[in-house]
Amino acid sequence: MFKIEFANFKDWDMSRWLRFIAGSVLLFVTLVGILPSRDVLWVWKVFLIFMALNQIQSAFTNWCPVMDLLRALKVKECKC
Repeated sequence: MFKIEFANFKDWDMSRWLRFIAGSVLLFVTLVGILPSRDVLWVWKVFLIFMALNQIQSAFTNWCPVMDLLRALKVKECKC
């Protein structure tokens, strides 16, 4: 299958920091700005929280389900 390893903050590269910051900002905006709103359906609130937590966990584990889907679709990876 696959093995998930947690990396130390000092070992993170720019892409991990980017995922962590984007997920954190998305989670903050959802909690402060969208959850209190009565005009937004609960489904979208749950979806936003899921997406934020998924980005944050992918920063720690370097694994994202969307990446597996893109690899299965044979999308070319960056060799940066």
